[in-house]
Amino acid sequence: MKNFLFLVLIFIVINSLQAQQEVNQKLDTIGIKNNRNMISYKLILEYGMSTGIERYYYKWQYGEEMGVAFSWQGLSLTAINNISFKDRFLLGIGGGLEYRSFFIAIPLEIGATCFLNFRYYFNKPAKMVIPMLNVAIGGRMVKEYDFLANKGKRFSEMLYGVHSTFGAGFKVKRFSLQSGILFWTKGYNLYGIDAMVKVGLTF
Repeated sequence: MKNFLFLVLIFIVINSLQAQQEVNQKLDTIGIKNNRNMISYKLILEYGMSTGIERYYYKWQYGEEMGVAFSWQGLSLTAINNISFKDRFLLGIGGGLEYRSFFIAIPLEIGATCFLNFRYYFNKPAKMVIPMLNVAIGGRMVKEYDFLANKGKRFSEMLYGVHSTFGAGFKVKRFSLQSGILFWTKGYNLYGIDAMVKVGLTF
């Protein structure tokens, strides 16, 4: 599962870089090379870390249990394809991989996300440090590995849910840093809220 998701992410990144070259070539062809900063293509790669809480539910030999678990390690790697307007408004589609482990309940989950992304940079591109807002909403597909269910036997299940983030930070040239809130769901009654930090690189 992990190898397959990793290959999917590599495929997305390679195709995104090729798309960036094709878009810039088309802009040159139609004669707006000098105004490329009006409308352009941007590829953003981001690595994120998060920690938070989740509402969990599982079955085991003593019955059913529901409660709150603390997520001590959440990791994500995403690639976002954006159309940039004047290098201040960015609208894009992103996808990536995520990993999360917990103190109790579901010890491990691995999955993929797909989302719409909106970014706004407050200062003009000529500024060195540019404050930014970042909002994303989409879906997620995760596979849980539950070692507490079925009398201690390993159990896995595929679940689907919502993936949404709101962050604020700054950009310096190609590098960006942001912090914010990650809200996610899985299944029909499970959800979590994380505090997150992301670093990014823009191409």
